[in-house]
Amino acid sequence: MEKYVVVPAVGLALFSWVFSCPRFVEFYPDPKDVSDREGEYVEIRMDDFQAESLFVQFESKESLSFAWPKAERFVLVHDSAKCPVDSLRDVPQVLSQESPRWGVACGSLGKISLPNSRETVWKVWAGTCVDSVNVPRPKPGKAIQRVGLTDRWEFVDAASASSAGIDAADSLLESRVLENGVSVLRVTEVHHCPEEPMPEWVELYNAGMHPLPLDAFRFCDRGGALGVAGDSIRPFQALLVSKDTASLRAALGIPEIRMVQVSLGFLNNNEGTLRLCFRDRIIDSVSWNKSTVVCPSGFNPLSGRREFTPGFLPKSARNVSRAGGVDQDAFNQDAAKTPVEYKLSSRVISKKGSPLRVRVESEQDVVLSLLDSAGRRVWKSVVPAMANEWVKVPAQEYLGIGAGFVSLSVGDFENVVGILVRP
Repeated sequence: MEKYVVVPAVGLALFSWVFSCPRFVEFYPDPKDVSDREGEYVEIRMDDFQAESLFVQFESKESLSFAWPKAERFVLVHDSAKCPVDSLRDVPQVLSQESPRWGVACGSLGKISLPNSRETVWKVWAGTCVDSVNVPRPKPGKAIQRVGLTDRWEFVDAASASSAGIDAADSLLESRVLENGVSVLRVTEVHHCPEEPMPEWVELYNAGMHPLPLDAFRFCDRGGALGVAGDSIRPFQALLVSKDTASLRAALGIPEIRMVQVSLGFLNNNEGTLRLCFRDRIIDSVSWNKSTVVCPSGFNPLSGRREFTPGFLPKSARNVSRAGGVDQDAFNQDAAKTPVEYKLSSRVISKKGSPLRVRVESEQDVVLSLLDSAGRRVWKSVVPAMANEWVKVPAQEYLGIGAGFVSLSVGDFENVVGILVRP
């Protein structure tokens, strides 16, 4: 289902293609206070590229293969006991659980030992993305950090490297939460007085291009964080917040809806306010009274109109709420945009005719898929961010005579277009 989103600032968009591929950012080959096997690590910044697997190779040794880490930072270590046990897989190991605040997953270095007395060569790749680096000769007790997106490296104290990484991640997260002063995480539906036995619930929507850690958000003065370490809301994903998710799921009967349980207390049926906080900062606020909507209906905070679309954002609705001081005309114009634009060479193709081509324009990597008449995916490709190119889709090869579909997806946003294959 199509969803409304806010397109990120132009400055971020211009560089999104650079940040979209996995890249090495830090090495710690020679710890001083612990043994090498206990302390050495390799850090890879993941950002927003998506693939099924990630591969890492040290010099000419056999490459390590990992299931795709769902985190912003992927750290390779020797001692997997320091990682959550329930997330371990077969060696080489990878963890899907993220660490507090910054979205860190970890995997095993296996038998690889980081040399202490010479330069080393490392390579990481996934799909068409490749990052190959020459790491300088280590210094005892020093972490080796990459300088921005360059091929230069600098040595820093290991103790300060950790805090510096946290500060940088904090700034990065804030820039992703607030775009042009507007929060991309918003309250999009409120049900303060639903009909019994359905519990009260609130819908949140991530209108941004990046996953956001739920433990950084809460309803101000109401309960705790929206999630524990490792929980996140994906780009263009909606989730429901309730103090009784089991009863809510039973009442709605829609199993695929994402829900989180938070002790919200009781929402006033006649008049009330909800404020959403990022850390200690209010990023969204919604209010209602008797004239807003008649119970037991819920409402859209921006329009103030009744609504009941749990977990889904209709194209016809302005399902975004706003923070104070926003230019509403500009805000609405941005809200109407989608994360991917497309153009088909034709909606009707012949088995022996010209191939189907799709022009894809997006500031994010786009998963382009071909679906058969039953909606089953028969072909997939990833179109890089900012490619703005025509892509050949092998519809004649993978589809039979009749209907088929082209799917374009970014995060939880998906646009599905019907096509017809003739003899």
